[in-house]
Amino acid sequence: MAKWCDPLIVSGSVERYVDGGARILEGANSALMLQVTVRGGAMAAGAEFVEGWLVAQVLGEGAYGEVRLLVHARSGAAVALKVARGPARPDGAQPDGAQADGAAPVQAREAALHRALRHPHVLRCLGERTHQGLHYLFLEYAAGGELFDRIEPDVGMCEAAARRYWLQLLAGLEYLHGRGVAHRDIKPENLLLDARDQLKISDFGMATLFRHGARERLLARVCGTVPYAAPEVLGAAARPYRAPPADLWAAALVLLAMLAGELPWERACPSDARFAAWSAWWEANCAGAGPPPAGPWRKLSGAALALVRRALAPDASRRAGLSALKAATWARARLWPENEERAWRSQPTAGEATDAPDELSAADMDALISYSQPAHADDVLLGAEHPPGEHAVGRRMTRVWLRGDEARALAALGDALAARGHSWRRAGARTLVAELGAGGGAGAGVRLRAAALRCGGCTLLEFRRTRGCGLQFKRRFVELRDALQHLHAPAPDPH
Repeated sequence: MAKWCDPLIVSGSVERYVDGGARILEGANSALMLQVTVRGGAMAAGAEFVEGWLVAQVLGEGAYGEVRLLVHARSGAAVALKVARGPARPDGAQPDGAQADGAAPVQAREAALHRALRHPHVLRCLGERTHQGLHYLFLEYAAGGELFDRIEPDVGMCEAAARRYWLQLLAGLEYLHGRGVAHRDIKPENLLLDARDQLKISDFGMATLFRHGARERLLARVCGTVPYAAPEVLGAAARPYRAPPADLWAAALVLLAMLAGELPWERACPSDARFAAWSAWWEANCAGAGPPPAGPWRKLSGAALALVRRALAPDASRRAGLSALKAATWARARLWPENEERAWRSQPTAGEATDAPDELSAADMDALISYSQPAHADDVLLGAEHPPGEHAVGRRMTRVWLRGDEARALAALGDALAARGHSWRRAGARTLVAELGAGGGAGAGVRLRAAALRCGGCTLLEFRRTRGCGLQFKRRFVELRDALQHLHAPAPDPH
């Protein structure tokens, strides 16, 4: 058993922060104290992380490590814990301007940058610590899940919902760019939703400072997620690029995914036929060309297409800026048509509790995050706002009820995966992990975890993406769900 109790400095004026899954009250330049117990380096679901705090589930995983949900056993308060293995990103890449020798670990740089950010549409970083080769980043828990969960493949969502999230995303980017921060990996998987359905920009592993004072520097690193990367980012090895237009390009592709349920190309370069067709139409449209090329563009309304066209100018110097995008006709339309405020939801929002949030006593909080020398110990609280009985897992679209027990359900799923050329393995009596499209093609690089839960005479299979493109994951889920149709069962009556 290993423990530490080291000071962690958090700067900021006294404020009460209430959003997402966490609430924290802090003083200017106060010091947090972390005391974490790691048993053998493992954090199995259901295990105790520190006294009173349980590891509830895996929220996400990848080559860097994983994100776990910590839940206080008595109150239900929640914190997301990002655990990274090793001192740097798996590809060995360093932030722009960093030197390989003697440079601070990438995770520490991420935490230092993220911790300085405070905005309603930026996920809150609560603290970080490195211990025995592992880096721990404590984050606000976003109970609503990832934005991609709200996007139906090949359909998207209604314009009212997309407009709401788009404006929140622009507000978050306006704040980041105003602070001289480029995110560099905007995509639906990195946009989270809190219990009030407010969008939060997350994952600052690729973020960097592009401006200090009035001096702006160009970026020269190729990074991000390829389908969302701007042309100038993909060509950065030959020519450095400005950061804000690249972030806005990725944001516009998020908007397109929300409106159409698909992405327009694999890579924004001339060798991609669909991107080449868009570029040709974009240039011709300056002189009043006809309809856009085949693809998601034809699913958009005229006003939405006009906005997306301005945001996806292949030449960054001709791309609309943030102010112009906010002022676009489509963006200024009525946010919610009358009587439609809830109609857009593709799944119920996780958490709209009307009761006052549960709160932890100072003694309870000491097990995870505590202040040194607080002015009033009882005021130093880490609380949570969550839907009753559903704090750890919100209702998800990617689940299916099957007849029979867990063994039968997982065996049938394994057969369906194998028949489609996907590799899979059992990860416990009730869990299966699969690599989708391992041989290449659509869906390649997507990993899912399926958990089986018996309820009466049926079994619930819940699918969770742990790596890869969210839209591809949901397409593969639909295929697997249809393949299991012969076993489908109605959901049990909750009463």
